[in-house]
Amino acid sequence: MRFNLLLSLFLIVTLVGCGDSHDRNPLIDDEDVILVLVDGQPITLPMLEFMMGSRGITEDDHEGMRELLEELIRLQAVANAARADGLDREPAVRARRILRDLEVLQLRYFDRLYHEYPPTDEDIQAVYQTQLDRAGGLQYQIETLVFPAQADALTALAAVEEGQSEFQELVAEREAAGETSVESFWVGATQVPEDVASLLQAAEIGDVIGLPLQTPTGWRVLRLADTRQADVPSLDEVREGIARHLVRQRVEAMVEDLYEQSEITPMLPLEEVE
Repeated sequence: MRFNLLLSLFLIVTLVGCGDSHDRNPLIDDEDVILVLVDGQPITLPMLEFMMGSRGITEDDHEGMRELLEELIRLQAVANAARADGLDREPAVRARRILRDLEVLQLRYFDRLYHEYPPTDEDIQAVYQTQLDRAGGLQYQIETLVFPAQADALTALAAVEEGQSEFQELVAEREAAGETSVESFWVGATQVPEDVASLLQAAEIGDVIGLPLQTPTGWRVLRLADTRQADVPSLDEVREGIARHLVRQRVEAMVEDLYEQSEITPMLPLEEVE
């Protein structure tokens, strides 16, 4: 592509605002082809190629290439004016530019990790089989009662376990207090924490589960209302989701390893936490 693109650019590029020299940008290599100098600041072929890739412009689309190049020239012209006014030295601007650089490098590092070490079919099949084993082939209909705090949910569970109250009595108390009434859901064992899933699998219909379930809306006390055979998806239906899960796990582990290996030197005195 590089040779054909250079030929195309030879036909369409007109140098705009050229200077005789430019300050060396640390992100520009000596090997980079410079297409245009805008008041001495370079626009390079890699910059144009990146824009073409992100916009879906092909090298035979001369008009599209010309428009992208003009857009880059305008961007550079505005950036030059900002630097001339000293805006590039403002703390917030410098911080944003540094953070954007860190984000770009992080994404590229993750992308390389994925392409060099993609999840294998054996890895995906192993996770799929583990999920099947954990699911146990059943779905569970649970009736849930929401409490605002874990302590409230545990108190309600203790009352049920000690025979001081029934689940429906808890529901009536919550409704009398103007709180949300009981809600019912079908879930699989893989959709709840493992300790809750184990209790569901061992419970009889009508049992109140001995652990509350933490959700974004509060702590839920659960009662098993019914069970049914689960509609198990095929491996092909969940393959992509499992692959993403494995990549996410690998990335998180890699980030933690890099964090642990880093030499971290505090440069300011740390205030004692009272």
